[in-house]
Amino acid sequence: MGFGKSDKPNPTLHDFPHHARIVSDFIQSLGLRNIVLILHDWGAPFALQYVVRNPQNVAGLIIMNTFLTTDFRVPPNVASKITPSIIKDSAVHPENVSEETMKAYWAPFPDDESKRVYQAFARMFPDSPFHPSFRPMKEIEQGVTHLSIPTLVLWGTGKAGAAYAERISKMIPGSTLSSLNAGHFVPEDDPDDVEELVLEFLKNHKL
Repeated sequence: MGFGKSDKPNPTLHDFPHHARIVSDFIQSLGLRNIVLILHDWGAPFALQYVVRNPQNVAGLIIMNTFLTTDFRVPPNVASKITPSIIKDSAVHPENVSEETMKAYWAPFPDDESKRVYQAFARMFPDSPFHPSFRPMKEIEQGVTHLSIPTLVLWGTGKAGAAYAERISKMIPGSTLSSLNAGHFVPEDDPDDVEELVLEFLKNHKL
């Protein structure tokens, strides 16, 4: 919510509980069953709260470059640069991120007021047990260790390395880790390999 062509709520509504509730309400309102979720960045923890509470309704998970632990921290020099431009700036293959793609990412933020949306996400990382995101992140951190859902951890390790990806994969029972030479925004940085690995995962698990 607040990105793309979605509604632009008051920036004060941009907190973990609000966005997680949007995901849950969306799934329930459409009556979706046996769902396969492809998750990236903040989309993963928001959706995984639903997953750990309703694992019986999730047939498969594909998780890309995200954060699922309460001790994850964004370096200050990175947090200050969280704008759509980081998509191309952080890419291993910036030539794959077209100007047309960047225009689409920038389009929802024509003025200072709209830019408050992505600035709010930088403040949602739980930096203490008293942060509003801490309890839901802790629920996810603990909950994913009990899942028995086919899971692909698909990670762009070209800039950040594989250590956190390996940690996430070990947390989720039976998950498979595939690494790509790409940056954080792996679907834009290496779309062909992402597509191939996703389709292979879906085929192998008959999803």
